[in-house]
Amino acid sequence: MNKRERGFSLLELLIVVAIILIITTVAIPNLIHTRMTANEASALKSLQVYNAACVSYLSTYASFPHNQSDLGPPTNGTISKTGADILGSDLAPSGSTAVSKSGYIFRYIAGAASTSGNINSYTITADPEQFKDTGIRRFYTDEKGAVTYTTDNTAATAASLLVK
Repeated sequence: MNKRERGFSLLELLIVVAIILIITTVAIPNLIHTRMTANEASALKSLQVYNAACVSYLSTYASFPHNQSDLGPPTNGTISKTGADILGSDLAPSGSTAVSKSGYIFRYIAGAASTSGNINSYTITADPEQFKDTGIRRFYTDEKGAVTYTTDNTAATAASLLVK
């Protein structure tokens, strides 16, 4: 009986593997860029949410929050200046000075307190956890509500950022 077995030759398998490798080398950088773009979009939206929360806090307590955690859930169950329950614990966990979300680190810095103890200004920065990996833009906002950014790897300050 002369039975010929059918299947792929070694050359055909090598060609298929080569094609898969070429497709992979093209797709992976696009996936990384897409993830960075999504992280940056999330950071922008989070900064807008922070600004809205600070305005809400200001209208309720006649001051901006002293700490980032003041915007979050109350620790004792009662809503107050130190736990306004405006933001969820993902953006304002208790006792934290910085929050990590979607590849960015958010820092809220209250301005100097007035003689009555009220805070009249604040700044919020959003920096990539790993520059050029989780994002390439560093964001900055303050009580004016405008969000600015820089694409270099320097610390964000109000003077160094241009509205883009």
